Amino acid sequence: MTDSPTLGKPLDFASAQSLPPEQAAFFHLGPSATVAEGVVFLSAMANVSVFICEGGILLVDTAITQQAPRVVEDLRKNYSQAPVEAIVYTHGHIDHVTGAQAIIDHSQSRGDRRPRVIAHRDVAPRFDRYRMLAAQNDHINQIQFAMPPGMKPFSNATWTYPDIAHDRGMDITVGGEVFELHHSRGETDDETWVWCPGRRVLCTGDTFVWSSPNAGNPYKVQRYAKDWADALQQMAALKPLHLLPGHGPVLSGEGRIEEALLSTAHFLRSIHDQVVELMNEGKWLEDVLRDIRWPATDKPWLQPIYDHPHFIARNVYRLYGGWYDGDPASILPAHSEEIAAALVAATGAAPILVRARKLRDEGDLQLACHLVDFVRKGEPGNRDAWELWRDLFAARAAGESSLMARGAFLAAVREAEAHLASPGP
Repeated sequence: MTDSPTLGKPLDFASAQSLPPEQAAFFHLGPSATVAEGVVFLSAMANVSVFICEGGILLVDTAITQQAPRVVEDLRKNYSQAPVEAIVYTHGHIDHVTGAQAIIDHSQSRGDRRPRVIAHRDVAPRFDRYRMLAAQNDHINQIQFAMPPGMKPFSNATWTYPDIAHDRGMDITVGGEVFELHHSRGETDDETWVWCPGRRVLCTGDTFVWSSPNAGNPYKVQRYAKDWADALQQMAALKPLHLLPGHGPVLSGEGRIEEALLSTAHFLRSIHDQVVELMNEGKWLEDVLRDIRWPATDKPWLQPIYDHPHFIARNVYRLYGGWYDGDPASILPAHSEEIAAALVAATGAAPILVRARKLRDEGDLQLACHLVDFVRKGEPGNRDAWELWRDLFAARAAGESSLMARGAFLAAVREAEAHLASPGP
């Protein structure tokens, strides 16, 4: 791997200090860097790419609200005093766009013209949805990222809507230089990736993020594995010299970039095509997941440290097949607590917990969790069940590389601890 040289001072984000080590590694909170003449990479939880043109600057993404002031400070102190002429959103996720207002305020405080904000047309509806479901998104992010309950990133966010929206892409000119904006679907339906042909620099947004692609997030809306693979192949065909990702470090070198983009495309296409093939054989989701031949994740950019290949397969199935799992009892089901209560009443809690502990001791934490789930729901006052539930998920969290899966496991631990700390009925 060849990263760009580090010339600027590091962005010493205070918020980085509170991140778990594995999350900080994913977000690569490192120093800013000069990638090529007039191209600057400002590392943040979501990176900001800077193109310094004749008399003006193009920013690709803005970082999250809390980090934007430091991004601006680093840009002005170490790289350029030219006015920011335009901001391009690669997509509407909170970590990529909510710093826009700080950048606009800074520009206006200097007496510069307000930067124009450019994005795909579906960014605005995304912002509308985030505003409508702010509390729900706060709740989901507390689970996904193991954030403290008091944090409300979506409720407190400022959404700066685009001034210019494109449909299938467009060319823009900044300081006399042409930039190509391309639309694709992948992690989101509103993606824009940016190609600077004059400098052979590619800004991928989250289409490339130094981990197994975030194409299956279990907490969020539909993702698009096949379209994602198509976009990666289109990028590779351009033969970039430098790749500036949405997360993680810069990648430089034509051959290395081509390998990263095409191997990621192959990874996604393998999962997509196998799910389609198995669906055409009449298989339901759980059998699809069992029968897939999972592609290798040994490349440094395919490690499942954020999403998980199983989640990607689930999302492909969801795109084409709906939510029915093949069990007729699931079409109009009883509530899971009623099912659990009936089972525990029939067998008693003790034998189920005995079997769960045996499975745990044999190393089958996955199946043990399912058994304990029946008891904690069917007999909510059973402390043994809650203690075993807590311990099982603590063990699974400790051994899980996927941040998303680990977030769910830790949420189960916190729920158990809260239940055990509360007075009994």
